[in-house]
Amino acid sequence: MSTMSVRPAPQISNVYYLAPAATPEPARPRKLSTRLVLRLRVMAFWWRLKLTAAETWDALRRFGRPALPDDTSVLEQRADMFLAERPRPQAPARIIDLDAARVRLRG
Repeated sequence: MSTMSVRPAPQISNVYYLAPAATPEPARPRKLSTRLVLRLRVMAFWWRLKLTAAETWDALRRFGRPALPDDTSVLEQRADMFLAERPRPQAPARIIDLDAARVRLRG
């Protein structure tokens, strides 16, 4: 025997490999009954018809009238309110007052 034919002893290990899981067959989607398909289509058609009729009625009802009232002072006052608000600080608060926060939560 030569020294080249000597095999090293196999190492004993406690690592086990699980066999790959068999891929399950993809479940075929259930076929809906003709009656259910017809019912769903009728319901969808009904809601589309209802929304279209409501929008048409609303458009015909205000036909020829301005979309906004002539008196837009209410809108201007609201814009002034938004513009007068103090801008929010861009940086986080420097002091965190936990006692004041607890009082606000209880209150």
